[in-house]
Amino acid sequence: MVNPCPPKACASTQPRDRRGWRLLLAAALLLSTPAFAADPPVAAFKAEYRLKAAGFPFTVGATRSLTPAGDGTWKMEVLASNFLGEIRETSVFAWDGCVPVTRYYGYRRAGLGRVKTAELRIDPGNGKAISERSKHEPYHYDTEGNATDDIALPLALQCMLLKGERAMTLAVADERGVENQRYQVEGKESVEIDGDSVAAIKVRRVRDDDSGRQTWLWFAPDHDFTLVQLVQRNDDGRHVLTLENLP
Repeated sequence: MVNPCPPKACASTQPRDRRGWRLLLAAALLLSTPAFAADPPVAAFKAEYRLKAAGFPFTVGATRSLTPAGDGTWKMEVLASNFLGEIRETSVFAWDGCVPVTRYYGYRRAGLGRVKTAELRIDPGNGKAISERSKHEPYHYDTEGNATDDIALPLALQCMLLKGERAMTLAVADERGVENQRYQVEGKESVEIDGDSVAAIKVRRVRDDDSGRQTWLWFAPDHDFTLVQLVQRNDDGRHVLTLENLP
């Protein structure tokens, strides 16, 4: 029987075939790498703010920071402190598009010899959440879809504004449950930051007409839509969080 592949021909072609497959495999791996190493929708940062709360004659320093937390998660933290004490809020989440999907939220207020804490843990896989607060029994509730929290929410708005969205709806979880919050771009305004006038996009939370609360946020489009100001108007007055300086 005649050998269909002479020894010299087989010796020269088979290694090239194997090398070809290895090159194709390596190329496929290289092409798939960015899916795991892609940049997050909002880059890590640390920014200093001043908080002016109604009823208080002084301002409070506040720090917002976003850092990698490992295993594909991120940590958003807000720390406000003065000589009376401090408030720390922490969110650990994983990005899903523009939504920072909350895995953990923590609140801790310490001052005048007292400590108050609250924690929320969410398992997006099975749609379950458990909330624990000081002097309260744990509370369990169901979640549907991807929910964020109040601390991570401005990151979602920042990402959506970067994509050109003007009407935004987000599911937001807290210790009581999940609610859908709607936000709408109202227009352009200038915000004074460290003596400079900064162009900003004004966003309003859409609430019921009879609501006694109002919320506005300002994002700077020339600075990757960084949050430069937040205003909360409640029954007790007006609370303003303003960025101290731009990076």
